[in-house]
Amino acid sequence: MLRDITTLITLVTVSVLMIRPLLETQSATFFLQAKNAVKMAFFVSLIPLLTSLLGASSIVVTNVKLFEQAMTLFSFSLQSDLYTTIFLPIIFLVTWSIIEYSIWYLQIGHNIHMFLKYTLIFLLVIILLISTGNLFLFFIGWEGVGLMSFMLISWYSRSNAASAALQAVLYNRAGDIGFMMTVCWLLMNTQSLALPYVL
Repeated sequence: MLRDITTLITLVTVSVLMIRPLLETQSATFFLQAKNAVKMAFFVSLIPLLTSLLGASSIVVTNVKLFEQAMTLFSFSLQSDLYTTIFLPIIFLVTWSIIEYSIWYLQIGHNIHMFLKYTLIFLLVIILLISTGNLFLFFIGWEGVGLMSFMLISWYSRSNAASAALQAVLYNRAGDIGFMMTVCWLLMNTQSLALPYVL
């Protein structure tokens, strides 16, 4: 029970920590707010990891019904398991390191605010991707990661970066085709979008 509560509180807390700097992007200290938000999210994400390592690992699923129609139920669900609790601190630590290096390397110039905005949004969609409980939200997270990859790669306007960004989009579209075919097949055979049910 303790792990369930800490996991849900952690997901909400880290999401709020990531969204808050995005609301004040014109601030002169935006880069510090972004860095501190990711740093705090890293330390907060260690709590469910420690509770998982000390106790039994389980899967926590939270469902919010969006709307119900005839025989189909669409719901938003978040899922947290041992892999999610291990991966969250890792992505926050890596992002924190990237932001620290970027602040030093870019030295508050070169449109660092845009880069940090893209990085925070990328982090949010990764959190959605790894903590979703159904294929609909998984697809939204997948598309978000693809879009933000394009934005981050093409952020620094150079011809090499632009061609690499287009290559990332092409790979993402190829993945989309396979993903949509899989979703259609799973929906026909299982009549569900819930990841615990279809897997």
